[in-house]
Amino acid sequence: MKKIFFAGLIFILCSFINIRPFDIKTVRLDKTKSSITYKMSHPMHNWEGVTKDVDGAVQFDDKTGKIVKVAVVAKIASFDSKNSNRDSHMLEVTEAIKYPTVSFVSTAVKDEGAVIDVTGNIIFHNVTKQIHFTAASVTENKNRTVTGNFVVLLEDFKLERPSLMMVKTDNEMRMSFSVAFPEN
Repeated sequence: MKKIFFAGLIFILCSFINIRPFDIKTVRLDKTKSSITYKMSHPMHNWEGVTKDVDGAVQFDDKTGKIVKVAVVAKIASFDSKNSNRDSHMLEVTEAIKYPTVSFVSTAVKDEGAVIDVTGNIIFHNVTKQIHFTAASVTENKNRTVTGNFVVLLEDFKLERPSLMMVKTDNEMRMSFSVAFPEN
């Protein structure tokens, strides 16, 4: 009886805010077509690290095809900068054994088709920060790819900036992503 009451209450609440729970569809990201890249700068050089080991899910309104929520996670150790010494140092700096993942969960999504306005929380180094960005969306053969970028500050996540020859890297870490998922 409690389950029926709870389900009815959810249905009534959703109808007040114009959401029908049975219209929401959840799909997993296509790991073969998704990636996250970070870019950092030092006075002596610039570099980037890439991971294709990206997991997550997208919820969208099955009737309108609009994204309503997204969640993405990646293992810190999976980022590859093509320099094993640098990657090892980044694992130390980020305390990847203690905090092995970086994740993002949206709190608001405004899907206008080709452009998506997203607000959400990034969790990195056990610190949660709200971020906002605009992403581009392309649908082809019932598969959707969303790409975008944003900047995070290392010190906002209580991270010591890496250094080379006693000179620290820039505080900014530029992030870019490409996530793909089927719409069916």
